[in-house]
Amino acid sequence: MTTPPNLKGCLTVIFILFGILVISGAFFTIDETEQAVILQLGKPVRVIVGNRTEQEMSEIEAWMQENAPGVALSSGAGLYFKIPFLQQLHVFDDRILEYDDAPSDVVTRDKKHLQVDCYARWRIQNPLLFLQSVQSVSAAGSRLDDVIYSVLRQEIGRSDLIQIVRNTNNPVGIGEYIRLVDNVSYTDTTDASIVMTDGGEVVEVIRMIRVPQGQGREALLTRVTEATRVMTEEYGILLVDVRIKRADLPAANQQAVFTRMQAERNRISTRYRAEGHRMAQTILAETDLRVDSISSLAERSALRIQGTADSTAAAIYASAYESSPEFYRFMQSLETLDRIMGSDDEVVLSTGGIFQYFSSTPGLMR
Repeated sequence: MTTPPNLKGCLTVIFILFGILVISGAFFTIDETEQAVILQLGKPVRVIVGNRTEQEMSEIEAWMQENAPGVALSSGAGLYFKIPFLQQLHVFDDRILEYDDAPSDVVTRDKKHLQVDCYARWRIQNPLLFLQSVQSVSAAGSRLDDVIYSVLRQEIGRSDLIQIVRNTNNPVGIGEYIRLVDNVSYTDTTDASIVMTDGGEVVEVIRMIRVPQGQGREALLTRVTEATRVMTEEYGILLVDVRIKRADLPAANQQAVFTRMQAERNRISTRYRAEGHRMAQTILAETDLRVDSISSLAERSALRIQGTADSTAAAIYASAYESSPEFYRFMQSLETLDRIMGSDDEVVLSTGGIFQYFSSTPGLMR
């Protein structure tokens, strides 16, 4: 019995399509940003990881020998083969992923309530363990949320607010520098306080707060990262780091804090202005004193110079009058006439008196 040509052609097409389907399902590619796990009837038969260091590969191999013996292990991108329909492929991201959740309310050791918003960076280190424990990235987010915030709450509960806010161990002073002069000396900053003195007088004592060694935000986040890294290893996750994005006071307390800060700044500015006004008055008083002193010295010098000049002039006049008494009498007569006569006056004089000089021959009168 022969097969009809139409049926034979249909079977050929079906076999070709089936072959294409089998071939396309048998080969797959893994690029540089991916890693995968191949399951056969629900059991792992092959694990393909991304680029790993020698130490990381040895750790994965040791884990698989203990927990998944007989499962093949490959690494790197490329073209791979699997049995169509019988084996299933699960592909995971091999890049560093970001975890970011909503802020959470935590309480510090000094009973300060904070709204802490943190984020973390992580990657799938062991894809087989990750598939067996959490199965998907979204499920991993909920696991990270529980782990990270539980550890973060514990660490923040052991720290004061200043240790969470500050990132350095350098001391910080609680107080204000109220003096505006340059001759202010300070004690060594390694002490518990700074004493500000001016001319031997204590102006202000500033209490120093020093973050203890091994404290501060950087040290706190380092401890959180190390603790969560140990806890997330059982999920096949490598936690790169944990960082605090924001650490704010609750919204209900912010306005009260801002008002208190504003009042404190106003108090300090008032002290600065009062100090500046006092110093201005001191400078003006010292300037007026110097002006009065300079004026008095100048007036005394002027009087001394004027007295010396008058004395010298009198001596010169006396010497001149003694050398020519007739000329002196003549000048006195002229000055007298100038004072008593106007432009239209006529004067009738006798030859006697002070004007007898005009009736005698000049140079002969004795």
